[in-house]
Amino acid sequence: MEKMKIMRLSLLLLILVGWAAQARTEGLPVKDLPPEGKSLVDFLPKGWTVEDQVNGDLNGDGVSDIAAILVQGEPDSAEDEPQRALIVLLGRDKEKFVLAGTNNKLLECKGCCGIKEGVGISIKKGVIVVEQMSGSREFSNETWRFRYDPQTQRFVLIGRDLETGDGMRGTGTIESFNFLTGSKITETYRYDKNGERKIATSTKTEKATQKTPFIEDVESNWMGSRH
Repeated sequence: MEKMKIMRLSLLLLILVGWAAQARTEGLPVKDLPPEGKSLVDFLPKGWTVEDQVNGDLNGDGVSDIAAILVQGEPDSAEDEPQRALIVLLGRDKEKFVLAGTNNKLLECKGCCGIKEGVGISIKKGVIVVEQMSGSREFSNETWRFRYDPQTQRFVLIGRDLETGDGMRGTGTIESFNFLTGSKITETYRYDKNGERKIATSTKTEKATQKTPFIEDVESNWMGSRH
């Protein structure tokens, strides 16, 4: 009888652990987010906090908007591999914001990607710029640029840079995609003898897709490697 109780408790524990792991894998519960609110706090699901936030006019209406990186748990919590997510809010009159874009597949989970791990977000000339670095000796650095499309009233990807390199050798490759013109530039480089400046060793320009995917559909190079 005692063994049976222990087995049942063990099974229950495994189920609870499985549910917790699944919750982390699923990431930001987008379907539960409100369509509008008075501040970014109103869009934070239970158990999520703001890791980074920028403000600026993203749709040219003269009203400040918000782009933010969210993370599960408190910023300094010890939660195992907390998920990150991207959220964009458009400002309206009378201190109101509307949900304009989210992404669960772009950002690496916290503590998942080596000693060079880092994410950042900024707004430059009305464009959301998201950067993400991962790795150690061998590293990757991705940059995405999202812009508001008035026709669809959604945010679309207009540019992406992917740098991969070897820190020990001081060499690397940078692929730059312009989804508005449909061009791709690939550059290989090495550092000078002082390790301070990149020197291009080859450059190649070719055609690429001219399709601008919505912000919700974009995946990172890191996420693709996890599948």
